[in-house]
Amino acid sequence: MGTASVAVPSQAGPAAMEFQLSVGEGKILQFKKKAQIAAIAELVWNALDANATVVDVELRREWDAITQIVVTDNGHGMTLQRARAAFEGYGETWKTGKTHTEGNTRILHGRNGEGRLYAFALGDRFTWESVAEVDGELAGVRINGDADHATIWQVVQTEPVRDRTGTIVRINVPQGKTLRGLERQDAAANLTAKLAFYLRAYPDVSVTFDGKRLDPSDIIVGEPIDLPLDLPEEYAQEDPAPVVTFVEWNQRMSDRRMLICNAEGIALYEQGRVWVDSIVSFTPYLRSNLFNDISVDDLHGLPMSHGGLLDAATKAVQEHLALRGAQISAAVVRQLKEEGIYPYPESPVSRTQAIERQTFDVVVTVARDALPTKGAARRLSVSLIQTALESSPGDLHTILEKVLALSDEDRRHLKNLLDSTDLTHVIGAATTVTNRLNFIGALRKILADPHLRKDLREVDQLHPMISQNLWLFGEDWNMAMNEAGLTNVLQAHLEQELGGDVVLENQLDTVTQPDGRTGRVDILLFRSRRDDNSTERLVVELKRPTVKVGKKELDQITGYARAIVDDPQYKGVSCKWRFYLVTYEYSDRIHRDIRQKDKPAGLADDHHEYEVWVKSWGEILDAAEKKLLFFQRQLNYEATDDRVTQHLRESYSRFIPESLAADDQSGATTSDGDGENPQS
Repeated sequence: MGTASVAVPSQAGPAAMEFQLSVGEGKILQFKKKAQIAAIAELVWNALDANATVVDVELRREWDAITQIVVTDNGHGMTLQRARAAFEGYGETWKTGKTHTEGNTRILHGRNGEGRLYAFALGDRFTWESVAEVDGELAGVRINGDADHATIWQVVQTEPVRDRTGTIVRINVPQGKTLRGLERQDAAANLTAKLAFYLRAYPDVSVTFDGKRLDPSDIIVGEPIDLPLDLPEEYAQEDPAPVVTFVEWNQRMSDRRMLICNAEGIALYEQGRVWVDSIVSFTPYLRSNLFNDISVDDLHGLPMSHGGLLDAATKAVQEHLALRGAQISAAVVRQLKEEGIYPYPESPVSRTQAIERQTFDVVVTVARDALPTKGAARRLSVSLIQTALESSPGDLHTILEKVLALSDEDRRHLKNLLDSTDLTHVIGAATTVTNRLNFIGALRKILADPHLRKDLREVDQLHPMISQNLWLFGEDWNMAMNEAGLTNVLQAHLEQELGGDVVLENQLDTVTQPDGRTGRVDILLFRSRRDDNSTERLVVELKRPTVKVGKKELDQITGYARAIVDDPQYKGVSCKWRFYLVTYEYSDRIHRDIRQKDKPAGLADDHHEYEVWVKSWGEILDAAEKKLLFFQRQLNYEATDDRVTQHLRESYSRFIPESLAADDQSGATTSDGDGENPQS
């Protein structure tokens, strides 16, 4: 039902009339929030409902900013009486109760009397100039509106502004208002999607947007597919049955809600969530006779009145979307195999490789249009994706952006897909586990070989490797940081308790021998970790592999721990300290100290505020390896000598003995008898 209007005296003479709607500005200004492409579509629909065969939407710009929108059509125009009827009442229109345009020419779209109000989403001042035929002669009318007085419309009789029927709508865009929805690359495609069935049904109709004629055949992939619905019993008698028409596009669309349509596919309303898929670009059209004469209020209430139908439509779209994604991915993979550049065997050798291959298939499918079409560039791009997934999934988005120039939107869709499936997380975890197993095996290799162990320098070799792998002492310590204020306290007790051979890790650059080489010292690593409720600190003394830890060293680290926790700066502070004394070998004399009843092996001194541990490298590496055992089995991974040696050379080449870094022609590691390394 329409809303009453009140005539307001006008200064424009007897042929002018202003109408003030009593509905209130709030109701009208809600149209400012409508989607901009939807607003353009409503203006086009108004023209088409007026039997226009040519509609042109012009975006006028100054300095690349849209300043005015002009919509021109060759429809039958508006007479003064029809203009007054259209603009004086909210929700009132000559289309009410009709199904076809005048002369029964084409399907009618609008019948709710709201289309003109969508202009508020685009600008602040509006003018309709229309020419219609009245008693065999042309007559003109102008309608003016202003966002500052949203309920007032002025209808003025004028001389015809053109020599044929039709309407020109001008919308002025205020300075500073951005119309991103119209500036997007896919704006024309989004508008085409809304008009697709109409334009296919009436090929003689021409709609142009910003200089481009809209043609569904330019962007539709194949033919639309009608998806049968598993309908609730209440729809069993509908004839024809409601159906979802799935239309696939050859370019990305930003408007991807389900379109509620009458039986002919004329879009009336956007329903539900935005459909997001990184592989298929599509629009679902829910078509039914149930929506032929539905009101705006009823459209808003669809989830209540037709929830079962909407659920069935959503389920059908989800199932078909999964099928289409699999079909497209299979075609992309098949093509890569035919070209001989698919990087995986038919049967994956491990579960990790299966997951990696699955992720690769998704990525190349999403990036299929961005991949070079042939030659070395195509092969390189495929190889880069595979390499990133294998070793550094975090680099994948950089490759897609910098190398393949994948669009921001496609990369965002791909990221959402990979994040939601956790595939890259699994691959990243697998890579982490593999690297850790390699590191454990590599450190075992060094420590077990007397020549390599003798060659190993603490300051510039052992220390950097351990500081990069603090997960050996607990996963949480891997990301812990140095605490600046802790240095002075540790240094104050260092020489007195532990002696001059122990150096804080952040002072290692001062430790050199007379010949300039780094010295052999014991190193103190320290880290802090805080949260809202507690503070933990880790102090690790790395003893030289040549030092056999005994009672003296244990007493020293225990005295050092007590001195630190009793320091006035930390005394009484809620903090847990863990002190680790790490060595290649310890004396039997301290066996009872570190193997106490009802305490974990290695725990020598246990108090509320601190713990002192003594651990051999063998025990530390064995404990870490056991934690990784489950993953090791899942990965079918074996830390062979070649693998761990290669890992050392690739990841820690600066920190390993030169004798291990050297490699002869056959790939064997060489070392002479006294630990000096030959030149390679």
